[in-house]
Amino acid sequence: MSDENLSFIDYWNRVDAFMGETYGIDTWDAGIEADELAAAQDNYISPEDFVLSFGEKYGLTPLSEFRANWGRS
Repeated sequence: MSDENLSFIDYWNRVDAFMGETYGIDTWDAGIEADELAAAQDNYISPEDFVLSFGEKYGLTPLSEFRANWGRS
């Protein structure tokens, strides 16, 4: 299923899943509102691109960096 065909809740769930994998938080933890997600989906921003852009905007450190610094993969 392409991102364009996702229901809003499926889009939100994909954002949450990728945010958890990437930063160890979800949209609730990050304070992301439904209207912000809806706007991203309306602008055809993939869930992954939304998460990476959000992380960059707010200076979040990816879990991979923590793992690399602590010698874990």
